[in-house]
Amino acid sequence: MTSRTLRDPSPLRSALVHSSLGFVTLVGTLGLGGATIHLIGDADAASPSLSIALFENNPDIAPGLNPRLPGDRQQTSILLTEASATETDQSDPQPDLGIEYGTASAPTTSLTMARASSQSAVRINGRLVQPGQSLSQVSGLSDQPVAATVSTATVAAQPSPQPAGPQTQFERYARAFENSEGKPTISIIVGGLGINRGRTNAAINELPPEITLSFAPTTSNLQTWINRARAAGHEVLIELPMEPYDYGRESPHPQVLQVGAGRETNARRLNRVLSRARSYTGVMNYQGGKFATSADAAGPVFDALEQKGLAFFEDGSLSRSVFSEMAASEGVPFGKAVAWIDARPEGDEISKQLMRLEAEATEKGASLGMGISYPVTIDLLKEWSTRLEAKGFVLAPASHFARQSSTSGQIKMAALDQQG
Repeated sequence: MTSRTLRDPSPLRSALVHSSLGFVTLVGTLGLGGATIHLIGDADAASPSLSIALFENNPDIAPGLNPRLPGDRQQTSILLTEASATETDQSDPQPDLGIEYGTASAPTTSLTMARASSQSAVRINGRLVQPGQSLSQVSGLSDQPVAATVSTATVAAQPSPQPAGPQTQFERYARAFENSEGKPTISIIVGGLGINRGRTNAAINELPPEITLSFAPTTSNLQTWINRARAAGHEVLIELPMEPYDYGRESPHPQVLQVGAGRETNARRLNRVLSRARSYTGVMNYQGGKFATSADAAGPVFDALEQKGLAFFEDGSLSRSVFSEMAASEGVPFGKAVAWIDARPEGDEISKQLMRLEAEATEKGASLGMGISYPVTIDLLKEWSTRLEAKGFVLAPASHFARQSSTSGQIKMAALDQQG
């Protein structure tokens, strides 16, 4: 009888055997999953798609804020488009804050003529609010249905005066606003949008439309986000990357404006940022502590903004800034935030900064604050904005603050307290 000698198993052979078994198991699992998808999956979901919107060939018609008209979607010339399936989520609910803007494209009838005479009117919660009126005034005047309101108040109201000559981009895309009662106004800019999808959607859909939204220069699908924001009633800014003192410690934006880059280089970088989108009212600085101190570097930038008809907003974090002087010399609408409300993103600190804005508005007639789309910021702004009317304040878009500070000369710009 042949005797067998017990030996330890070969490590190499064991490794090959186990690797082969693992490979076979992986291939089998993937094959089974692929077969299941092939049998029960949706073939359309696996193919790229492209949606195309048709616009009227009329350059004089500017896309208005919140153009969605009930029962007239098929005839509306302003349609939001999705560039591709990867750009936006088709399942996202479209924002609806109850605000509808008039249109002059309807057939010529007595009713549509009345509508055409009040293109600057807005419909809020089912009532037509004319320039110079507030929602509370309209609600107190009549409890008639909307149709009756259109036929009476529309004809009686006088449209707001239009600026002489062609409108600038700032005037064309700024949100309409009237403050006939002369109440103190508070404006808020929420910036850094477009980087985080969830926070951007929350800011667009949940914040009051009077709050201005500012998008980061690195935003993908920038025009799509701007379309969504404007459809919800917000006016929009784009952030300009500017050279900070610690430039180089982190990866800078490729189009950052630098003190030593030269006029032509900065002009080329500025144009690249501004050409990424349309239908925005102005720009706001992103960083820029060093760039803000150089009049030679900032001068050509404000000259270009004046030629393009754009406003400039300073976020209030800069010291020794020359931006206000540059804006005044070039005639650029300008606004500077007096408070960065969530420099410390804590509930108590944000509430304290909002009270600071209220005090500033009481003293000087208007105030401007800056914030980031933190969840706590959005939640507090939503709750705070509902109490403003009872306190005697009006929430206004940032464009209104820029007009006030540029024309009245009564709003004094204060530097941001870095210590909060």
